[in-house]
Amino acid sequence: MSVENKSNKYILKKTNEYKYLSPEYTYYLITGNNTKYYVKTKSPVLKEQLVFEDNNEKFYANISGTVMGRKIFEDKNYLVIRNDYHEKYNLNKTLRKKINKLTKREMLDILINADASDYSSNIKYFVNNFDSIDSLVLSLLICEDSDKIYSEVFNKYNSDILEIFDAISQVFEIKNPIIILSDTDDNNIEFVTNLSGMYPDIRIVLSHDKYPASHPLLITRKLNLNNALVLTSMDLYYLYSIIKRNKKVFEKTIYITGENLEFNYLVDTKLNVLVKDIFEFCNIETTDEDILCKNSAIKAEIISPFDIIDSTVDSIVIAKKTCEKQKECINCGLCNKYCPQNINPQIYKLNKKPFPGKCIDCNMCSYICPSKIRKDI
Repeated sequence: MSVENKSNKYILKKTNEYKYLSPEYTYYLITGNNTKYYVKTKSPVLKEQLVFEDNNEKFYANISGTVMGRKIFEDKNYLVIRNDYHEKYNLNKTLRKKINKLTKREMLDILINADASDYSSNIKYFVNNFDSIDSLVLSLLICEDSDKIYSEVFNKYNSDILEIFDAISQVFEIKNPIIILSDTDDNNIEFVTNLSGMYPDIRIVLSHDKYPASHPLLITRKLNLNNALVLTSMDLYYLYSIIKRNKKVFEKTIYITGENLEFNYLVDTKLNVLVKDIFEFCNIETTDEDILCKNSAIKAEIISPFDIIDSTVDSIVIAKKTCEKQKECINCGLCNKYCPQNINPQIYKLNKKPFPGKCIDCNMCSYICPSKIRKDI
């Protein structure tokens, strides 16, 4: 099976916005054998209440309601909570206002106590390596349709994101904060340009590069940076909610796109809801010829309608299965020519050897191959 994608041929079409913030059920994936439960079936649960621990990771209820017990979908085991639609908390928490007045230690303690590292690998890297970071980059590059989510999130929460971006740079004494945008992203370019006087330390860089230029390593290489961390607008949205609002993040915005969709969809949703429930809520119909790709059709990490929306799902691309099969390699050399790491993928693919350590898994070789030979198949 191959995946049909037409990235870098971005088609402007209307984006429908939905709010799926009151789901009837939320689902919490159980993967370990040493799960420790803090609630019982049929017992009430409050929002932000600790529900269970699994493989040393803590899971908190993101709604108030009733614990319905466990349910299995496609061999995946979930704990299910039914919504009471009251959003009842155990504690009322006050907002943090002057976040740039926090000390480095105070900000780190907030992140650690909120288990912020669970939200993204970028945040985890920051928490563990903040002392070695001298450049912080916010990437809003749009290199394929699914990247549009980061531009859209910034467009929705731009003031909050800039506030936390500037505060983190100041508190952790990061001297080189940079925002890199696609030169076609007119709305966000206008916004950051107009506010550049409020944040004089933040440098703005425009780029017209295409796939895979949004890869963090390629961004730092383009900007000639060494000890840099590239963050997305979603990472900063999480950080703002955790530090400024002093609360765990139980909601996010996702982007649903696809070549055959009449519209794109921007959905504010609770975490831990089933993909199929969001599709039903938004009246998105799929067929047996469709496959769902998490975050990128090019990398083709396929997900199921019975998977949940967690912090790693930013976009869902509805792609088509194709009847076109892999052909014999024609020795055109394009995979080697366009590889940003100067690897010759042909050597490793044809000899069924693992790719070398310097491979950054950008899948450019799959994207460019005229014989439709995929790196990961």
